[in-house]
Amino acid sequence: MKKLILVIATLLSGMLTAGAQELTIPQIREEWPKASLKVDQVKGRIGIAEFAQAFTSVYKGNDLTDEIKAQLDNPGRVNEDVYVFILDRQNGYCALQFVSDGTVRMEMCAWNLKDGWKLVAVNMFNVYEDKDALLMFYKYNPDSGRLEPDLDNNFYDMDVPFSTFLLPRKGKDIETWIYHTTSPSALRYDGNGGFILEANIIPAIPCFVVDDSPTNIRKSPGGELLYTLSPDEDYMLDVYDASDGWWRILAECVTTVENDDIDLCEEGGEAWIHYSVLGMSLRNYDGASEPLYESPSKDSKVVGKITEAEALVRPVDMAGDASWVKVKWGKLTGWIEFDRLCANPVTTCP
Repeated sequence: MKKLILVIATLLSGMLTAGAQELTIPQIREEWPKASLKVDQVKGRIGIAEFAQAFTSVYKGNDLTDEIKAQLDNPGRVNEDVYVFILDRQNGYCALQFVSDGTVRMEMCAWNLKDGWKLVAVNMFNVYEDKDALLMFYKYNPDSGRLEPDLDNNFYDMDVPFSTFLLPRKGKDIETWIYHTTSPSALRYDGNGGFILEANIIPAIPCFVVDDSPTNIRKSPGGELLYTLSPDEDYMLDVYDASDGWWRILAECVTTVENDDIDLCEEGGEAWIHYSVLGMSLRNYDGASEPLYESPSKDSKVVGKITEAEALVRPVDMAGDASWVKVKWGKLTGWIEFDRLCANPVTTCP
């Protein structure tokens, strides 16, 4: 009996160890700047396949890196979970996508620099692990045969809320979506191994619709009816420009929890929604009370406290940079930091 228990314990230990070895994108985000990667030449060739081998061989244990390595090691590999795999040696581009909507994908591309050096970009995105994409840059040093982290192209130090990136199969400009923008932005190649951000950011806050009846969207605050949302769906949207209890909807678009976009009007039109049908929830998952402030500053007077865990609040205004939100909860109205709020109607926020 003791031997059986020992065997079971050993098996369980192995299972737990295997689970602990799973590598997530947030973990890669922490580790990649710390180490260079050895690149093995194949028949004297150095290109995108060899760079992808170098990266995926080091960062094992992630679904994306493991599948790309498997595809490289076994040309023609069939995996029903893979939506698309591309290896374009000529243009220096490699991509893997698990689902059609692009929420789980990885891309790599390489550009030639002077004297045999190359610039290599790695883009990873898995919405189930991290809401933000991870964009990494390396420079290939032909003398050492290694990919060296290129921290000069570290856009995360800019405090810009990037959401996704799209590497180019041809060309050098990188398309990016930034939270609270109405159109894609770009990282423009500067011709010297670097990039310049071109973006037009509109401060806005995300929230969701809370309404048991059909929800009216109007062309102006209290104006003509534009669109009616069914009460049978859960909707998320970004809003800005609060005016007398009304919010303007960013990009005139709402999104269902299944990631289906609903365009409310033609480009150039306006779409407005009343605060009373909008909601955000507190991130006080431990049940701790949350103070509401008289103005958007912790130095201002506390006007009350929300004592309910994950309480539903109604947004009525926001600070100019969207870092604070004025909310209503019961008879209380006050300001709270945006980071203490969650805008997902079906799950908690990280």
